Amino acid sequence: MRTAQQLHAWQQAFDAYPASVAAARHKLRQVLAAWGWTGFDQVEDLLLISSELISNAIMHASRPGDQVCVRLQEIGGECRLEVHDRRPDLLPPRTPCPRGEHGRGLLLVQVLAEDMDVVTTRRSKIVWAKVLLGTYPERAA
Repeated sequence: MRTAQQLHAWQQAFDAYPASVAAARHKLRQVLAAWGWTGFDQVEDLLLISSELISNAIMHASRPGDQVCVRLQEIGGECRLEVHDRRPDLLPPRTPCPRGEHGRGLLLVQVLAEDMDVVTTRRSKIVWAKVLLGTYPERAA
């Protein structure tokens, strides 16, 4: 008999500073572990995706004093990560320099994520990615 799957949700705002990328990634790891998701390769993929999306929001869509909101939802192994920023417009895609260190983040996200997209409003934007974490871990009774 299948039991109902529980929806897990978490969100937190982080100051738009480069150090917040590592802080958010660390917090996401803690949250996923509390939900029973440890030891899965897909968790590492999700954490890498979070670094890329949060970095982009901070570097390209934030001003001093802004915050970037990170939201995570998981149900039955399907995990959706959202990064909210206050810049509604999209920057044009860049072609990375062959020897450059930047410009490949969203390409990496597209490869690692099951799906991703951007939702814009008049005042903000949400970049989201979906990762399938695997079969839900067994819980001790």
